[in-house]
Amino acid sequence: MRLRKVERTLNLIKKAGKGKEPYVFFSGGKDSLAVLSLARKALWRVDAVYVDTTVSIPKNLKYVRSICKELGVELHVVRPERTFFELAAKKGFPTFRRRWCCDYLKLRPVRKFMHGRNPKRVCFDGQRSEESIRRRNLPLRQWRDYLGCYLYHPIREWTREEVEDYLRREGLPINPLYAEGFRRAPECWCGLYKSPEEFLLLKSKYPDFFSSLLRLENSMRNGGSLLYCHGRRVYLRDLAKLKL
Repeated sequence: MRLRKVERTLNLIKKAGKGKEPYVFFSGGKDSLAVLSLARKALWRVDAVYVDTTVSIPKNLKYVRSICKELGVELHVVRPERTFFELAAKKGFPTFRRRWCCDYLKLRPVRKFMHGRNPKRVCFDGQRSEESIRRRNLPLRQWRDYLGCYLYHPIREWTREEVEDYLRREGLPINPLYAEGFRRAPECWCGLYKSPEEFLLLKSKYPDFFSSLLRLENSMRNGGSLLYCHGRRVYLRDLAKLKL
């Protein structure tokens, strides 16, 4: 990728973080890894925040811890008061119309963590414009009430290839879950934005975790399914029967 683009991004982060207490949301994915590395270069100090949704592959947090140790970054692991399994048993599985998971598993825990922190703070994440139609016009920064500060998207104009090229040049280790076939760092398996193929992969690579989700689904009194695909229910019990 063009080094000039890297320099512009470094300058952007340096300017945004000047005189502030900076935090980077690090999910374990490639994009947030690039931002964490860039922020570490641009600022004298930066902290990482990992949101443990309680419905993620444990290996992901292990990787996050190892990266923060390698980069010399302090890591804050933020968790909800109640686990996904407890909430789903009470509320039912999240749907696109009832997307309670983001609020309870991510926003509320982060809001609680940020409360009482230095009021002169700023946050960064790895969202990019090309990731989805919803993010196509992603601005550089957005005020977020739950953070009490601005959230910057410093690599919003980067392409996937540019992110991967930067990580290669910096010699940063990629999350091993990518090598196992997962397309995105799987920090959340609440069922939204996942496909049957991804759950089949989860079944193959992490059968115990898959089984815990299957048991939860089987315990639902209303017969709800964790996964929806093309407007119809897809049950994990049916995926469990398929031979890999």
